[in-house]
Amino acid sequence: MIFSGTLGTNTQSESQFAVYPNPASKGYVNITSKVAGAKNVSIFDVLGKQVVKTTLIGDRLDISKLNSGVYIVKIEQGKTSTTKKLVVK
Repeated sequence: MIFSGTLGTNTQSESQFAVYPNPASKGYVNITSKVAGAKNVSIFDVLGKQVVKTTLIGDRLDISKLNSGVYIVKIEQGKTSTTKKLVVK
């Protein structure tokens, strides 16, 4: 049996959200959703420390204060949530 997807995530949510550009280097990242409305966004560093927590009304998130590295982005909207990897150059 082969599983595709990440443990603990809803596979429908994987295609509901898009995070780009990734890797990011311009000080912002766009987080889009197929559903209109606010998105709760949390960003964690590789040690699991939360470095950003915000409610995103539009699509553009300012990440200019983040150092270069790899982060985990948790996106929640309504009853749907997902996590994605983000690389900041």
